[in-house]
Amino acid sequence: MGELEPIGLDTQTVGVIVPVRGPSPFLEEALAAILAQSPPPADVVVIDDASPEPVALPEAAHGCRLVRREARGGPAGARQTGLEALRTGLVALCDSDDVWEQGKLRAQLEALADHPDAALCFGRATVIGPDGTQTGERWEEPEPGPHGPDDLLPVMYDRDPLPTSSVVVRRDALEGAGGFASDVPYGVEDWDLWLRLLAAGATFVCEPAARVRYRRHESGLTADLENLARGSLEVHERHAELVSSGVREAVRARDLTTLARGRVRRRDYAGARAALREAATHGTLPPRERALGLLLALPGVRGALGRRSPYPAGRL
Repeated sequence: MGELEPIGLDTQTVGVIVPVRGPSPFLEEALAAILAQSPPPADVVVIDDASPEPVALPEAAHGCRLVRREARGGPAGARQTGLEALRTGLVALCDSDDVWEQGKLRAQLEALADHPDAALCFGRATVIGPDGTQTGERWEEPEPGPHGPDDLLPVMYDRDPLPTSSVVVRRDALEGAGGFASDVPYGVEDWDLWLRLLAAGATFVCEPAARVRYRRHESGLTADLENLARGSLEVHERHAELVSSGVREAVRARDLTTLARGRVRRRDYAGARAALREAATHGTLPPRERALGLLLALPGVRGALGRRSPYPAGRL
């Protein structure tokens, strides 16, 4: 096999941040995939986010650095600590339970070289379970190429189509948008950052060849549906000026119905009914949510609700 052509960007400018809060059963796989990239990144920093039992790097993680936070900061705080530990002009993200596929980093370096005005490059994700097998979920796939704020903001306000572990962002744009630091609930900090970057006029590039495997498991932050709904409400409130009032109302109604379903999973039926009532004040509820409201009033039925996975096979 012949040598690969030059990619047009100095790989010594690429650093990777891997936040982790132990236990970390997937960390070794995540780091192995990062280090197997060709070319490899110049620096990989693993941030132990105040794990009760300090994290240890796998023996094979040669060249990776470990930095421990003594106070928990969540993904945003951990990534900010990682940013402060790096000296690279490009910052790549990978959560400790996700996996980069081969060629991911090279494809993004080439995309950023082709689009020097782009602040961020993202790719595509395959959703897997704890054992690594595909779940059947399909992550949204924006069109390849550059997306400016006018194009991406309406989509990004409505939902987050960016797999965080696929992102490579330019440090100057990141710092200009305030860095990773965010006080929104855990699980939506990255979404808040994407909106801050777009509000500042940033262009994002979608590179389909930059693929990651996103792992769904019970201890992941996205497993808490109620917390995600609260985070979504907070993000939409903070960035409400970016969209029309009609969009804000429709999105808030949807967030509240998600909050209701999260509360059902916690067996908080009164809280779920309250969320559905509030959702109805922002728009007409779909038939499924109206039916849910009726079922919540039936003690013999509601106990069976909320037992299925909130992430069935199909488009995310």
